[in-house]
Amino acid sequence: MSFGIDHPLLAVSDLDHAARAATDLGFTVNARHQHPWGTDNHLLFFSNNFIELIGIGRPECLDYQDDNGFQFGRLIEARLKAVGDGIAMVALDSNSIQRDHALVAARGFTEACPIIFRRTAHLPSGRDEEISVALDILHDAERPFLTQFLCQQLRPELFRVDPTQESHANTATSIADIWYVSDDPGYDVEYFRRIHGPQAVRGGDTEWTIHTHKGDCHLLDRRALAETFPSLGDLEEQPPRAVALTLTCRDLNAAITQWEAVGIDYHRHSETQADIAPGVLGTLLRFEQR
Repeated sequence: MSFGIDHPLLAVSDLDHAARAATDLGFTVNARHQHPWGTDNHLLFFSNNFIELIGIGRPECLDYQDDNGFQFGRLIEARLKAVGDGIAMVALDSNSIQRDHALVAARGFTEACPIIFRRTAHLPSGRDEEISVALDILHDAERPFLTQFLCQQLRPELFRVDPTQESHANTATSIADIWYVSDDPGYDVEYFRRIHGPQAVRGGDTEWTIHTHKGDCHLLDRRALAETFPSLGDLEEQPPRAVALTLTCRDLNAAITQWEAVGIDYHRHSETQADIAPGVLGTLLRFEQR
């Protein structure tokens, strides 16, 4: 069993600016929320996963540590300081955190235990409710920005409460792929194998794919990545990190109409594929009509 992509955490230095940029791109952006470790977020919902825009809202809280000593807010800060805006971590879906923790522990991830955190959710009705989320952080301190973690919503009925938030002017429907760059893909793929299991991993040498039931993760060196995303240019391979997302959409022409209306540059590769450069929302976004 491999765990599906639940949401990438896209760290941004200016959360208000990122929310405006996401709106200009044609995303429906939900309300701003806070975490106990000093970060704030906005979510961009799709039918089966979502993007989390995350920024530092209260620096005085960044030293918060969970029961395993992990400092969630500090990793976001470190990502911003190391290479600027971009994907800091990726959450994987879990329907049973204890069962799934046992599975990754059997594959070799025994360093940490699941934790529960709580935050206030601002519901469309105007009512505030506390929601609980269970996390299992699968962290390698030597490769911090490869970090993935299991995520279970313990009160899912309070999480996706407004179906209209899954409808976007750019017609985006799902995250299909997350693309990572690495200076040593053969070494780093072992991290993903420990999480998703050997049967989910295929490839070799400079290009690896980790297949999940909700999208794929791809681990490539700089040259291989440049062949897929020429607009990324001569990207630094260190630190290893996620640098691009593939988003499926229903109507690429509708997305382009939205971008042109607000003056957003894009590069169209074909009738069904176009890229938004990393400078717009912190990571390259490839829209594919499917």
